[in-house]
Amino acid sequence: MPREATSRDWLALLVLTVLWGSAFMFNELALAAFPPAVLVAGRIVIATAVIWGYLRLSGDTLPAPGRSWLPMVVLAIFGNVLPFHLVAWAQQHIDSSMAGILMAVMPLFVLTLAHFFIPGGRLTPWRAVGFVIGFSGVIIVIGPDAVRGMEDSAAFWGALAALGAALSYSVNTIYARRLGPGDPLRRSAGMLIIASMLSMPAAFVELPDTLVPGTLAVVSLGILGLLATGFATILYFRLIQGPGPAFLSLVNYLVPAWAVVAGTMLLGESVSNSVMIGLALILAGIAFSEFGSRVGPLLHGIGQRLLPFAPRMPERVRVRTREGTGRRSSLRADRRIRARRS
Repeated sequence: MPREATSRDWLALLVLTVLWGSAFMFNELALAAFPPAVLVAGRIVIATAVIWGYLRLSGDTLPAPGRSWLPMVVLAIFGNVLPFHLVAWAQQHIDSSMAGILMAVMPLFVLTLAHFFIPGGRLTPWRAVGFVIGFSGVIIVIGPDAVRGMEDSAAFWGALAALGAALSYSVNTIYARRLGPGDPLRRSAGMLIIASMLSMPAAFVELPDTLVPGTLAVVSLGILGLLATGFATILYFRLIQGPGPAFLSLVNYLVPAWAVVAGTMLLGESVSNSVMIGLALILAGIAFSEFGSRVGPLLHGIGQRLLPFAPRMPERVRVRTREGTGRRSSLRADRRIRARRS
């Protein structure tokens, strides 16, 4: 059962936000020397070494060989290989801040897919409204000009690839929920081992296109693997097992904001007012989807307390009043009958 968040949990959440939000910036820096497939493979291999080392230090082992590894193949594809490649390819055509903003729609995809694949994950009116608001923000972020000229717009296809990565993460989340309980650290280690093997062939194909990497590109790749993927995974599981998923969902609001801060302040990217409006709509859509069902009854209760209402008569008084009215009516009827007879 989730426990109350401590100051350590809040610090871990802040660190996780910085690591995940800065990953788009480090992707941008590493892509200056490494092709997307080489970048992805290097990031995953480094993260695998981190998780494997942590698993060994904790005295745990990998799952036994057999059918238990089959679900980890699906998790590796949709949780690492596919989204990492899509984001890396997208950032060849769009800024890191825009990639971070577009990835923020992932919770909306999860809520929509949960309606079809998760028992009890019904798409309520609040969630539907949140989805519409969030995707209106996506349209504003991408921009109507890019949509009109999409056949010639590399930026449009880059934005679409970022959305595809968000959808891939969402499929991974739904599949992980349907798998049910399991040791998350062992599952994550197995997933990363498979992801390493799956990402190697494409990396060897693109290896000749690798430029002589500078210090900044090498350090960025190391940070992506060691911190943004490996260490961040450990923090993620600690928060899941501690304060729980509801607390961790705050990352959905913090990561895109940090991606914008890192992109604008450290890389000098420019963010237009329309993109900021789109980000606000995406975050508002997530808020409607996640908290709308709780806000509705709360507002109703506040309205009942604040709005004037007619005082209600106690039940006993109302019964007695009805009884008294009935007796008076009987007396009047008796008097009329006597008056007619006389």
